[in-house]
Amino acid sequence: MQTTKDYIRKLLLETAQKAFFEKGFKSVSMREISKLSGIGLSNIYNYYPCKDDLLVDVLRPLLAAMYRMLEDHNRPENFSLDIFISDEYHRASLQELMGIITRYRSELNLLFFSTQHSRLKDYLEEWIEKSATIGMEYMEKMRRLHPELHTDISPFFMHFTCSWWINMMKEVVQHKELSCEEIECFISEYIRFSTGGWKKLMNVKNER
Repeated sequence: MQTTKDYIRKLLLETAQKAFFEKGFKSVSMREISKLSGIGLSNIYNYYPCKDDLLVDVLRPLLAAMYRMLEDHNRPENFSLDIFISDEYHRASLQELMGIITRYRSELNLLFFSTQHSRLKDYLEEWIEKSATIGMEYMEKMRRLHPELHTDISPFFMHFTCSWWINMMKEVVQHKELSCEEIECFISEYIRFSTGGWKKLMNVKNER
């Protein structure tokens, strides 16, 4: 019985994922998911009381990856001034971003452009605010560890930079013609550009 339930849930999730990716969230009905999966509509509601629940499950791996990235931001090694000049830090950041984009490109497209009529409609703004809060906490710890730096960054500027990150990801996802090599080149340029900007803003000395 449990195997059957797991199979039905997996089938519904895969069916919804394919339909959402192809047509967008709003354009797909639960009745259509029932028809495509072969699972009776009344039975679907035993697993997913509403279409939003299916959407959240489809996007769950992506959302988890995005929150892991936030949690990793304030790792102890990121408080060293070496991150401003470290090729290793650059490669790790590039690998992390490329991993999310290449693995979840369809999910990102769905999240960015097709969740306006779902419970996830405010997710991106909430993610930006969470990211900005973590960024301000980072600056406070950097102030204590490196008092010679300029860390008096305005909350709105931090909000802007976090919003800029989301818009950068949107541009990558929206331009489907970009190859993985082109995306990697762009992300590498973005990381170097933003790192250089923070280095200048925080008055990190060049001799490091």
